[in-house]
Amino acid sequence: MAHVERALEPEASRLRAANAARCALALRDGGRATVAQVASRSGLSRPTVESALIQMGERGIVRAVDEHTLGGRGAGRPARIYEFVGDLGYVVGVDVGIHRIRVAVSDLAGVVVAWADEPVETSVAGPGRMLGVKGAIGRCLEAGGIDRGRLVAMAVAVSGLVGEDGRLIVSRNFPDWEGVDIAGHLRAEFGCEVTVENDMRLAALAEHRMGAARLMTDVVYFFAGHRISMGLIIGGRLRRGSHSAAGEIGDIVFSKRVNELGQLTWSTAETGEEVFRRAIDGDADSQAEIERFVGGLATGIATVAMAIDPDVVVVGGGLSRAGEALLAPLRRAVLAAIPLPIRPSIIASELGAESVVLGAVVLAFALSSEALYGVEEIQEPQIDVVGARALAEGAVRP
Repeated sequence: MAHVERALEPEASRLRAANAARCALALRDGGRATVAQVASRSGLSRPTVESALIQMGERGIVRAVDEHTLGGRGAGRPARIYEFVGDLGYVVGVDVGIHRIRVAVSDLAGVVVAWADEPVETSVAGPGRMLGVKGAIGRCLEAGGIDRGRLVAMAVAVSGLVGEDGRLIVSRNFPDWEGVDIAGHLRAEFGCEVTVENDMRLAALAEHRMGAARLMTDVVYFFAGHRISMGLIIGGRLRRGSHSAAGEIGDIVFSKRVNELGQLTWSTAETGEEVFRRAIDGDADSQAEIERFVGGLATGIATVAMAIDPDVVVVGGGLSRAGEALLAPLRRAVLAAIPLPIRPSIIASELGAESVVLGAVVLAFALSSEALYGVEEIQEPQIDVVGARALAEGAVRP
């Protein structure tokens, strides 16, 4: 009988941890509450909630506030009020781009409390780029008055094929970082758990959690900017693939000239944004180039859409700022390329340039779950996108 009891102990421990986390989330997502209110929100019994709040209190995630409300077990007896401790720790999202480094810091309740957006010299590589990333993160923390010792987790977005170990397998933009233990360098510097992920996957994750693809199950995110890339959400989860290569299709299905860095090249202007501006102003050559570009893009989107049959296709990247000047002809071309009576929904990104770094914040929350709550895969809080954008707009961009 004793061996049966011992066998049941791990399961009982997991259940207690899950219940404790459930109560903490009831406070995080619903605000201050009494034991009875937490029980109502969580669906747990009052004794279970009382035990759970003690357990979470020991972790520092919840605390009793110096306020009481009438009620409780006896008439007129004050009931203690509990709250979630959002500033117990912080998570960090980092977007390492070719031209910019963006950093977003969120407290545990999803409030973005610090933001940095710094330019990068394209000539800086290898160790110099790592120093730049560390510096941008450090300055962001300092500006927000955040103690490094309270960092819980960090997620870093990079361009390229990222392996299960978090190292870049191959990257046109950062070939000097291939095989480098990026997470290890940042872990040693900031003393928290660090993970590294492909930037387009994190953009897809952000659009799914808080952007244009909210409440959708299967999502295709296409990045159309200086390059073409893709991120996938399948069954509500980020899709990496067995070789971490899901979404790496830019050179395969898109008929558009690229340079040695995999970046789109244009003939009627230096950049795609300028080509679109000229086309809108009536330049015939630019209009013809846009038509060719949309045709190639539509073939790729139609191919992926027919393979996955997603709820929605979200188009992001710098070219998405052209709005309907891009989306309207793109929809027509995609529909023309699909021989079945299927009409995939093609919409613009809601998060724009901030999608990657906000997706990194979401991933950092996932990484922090075990350390904070004692259980894995705790749903991240609702990220304050409005507040994040206000910080982004106010960030100093030299």
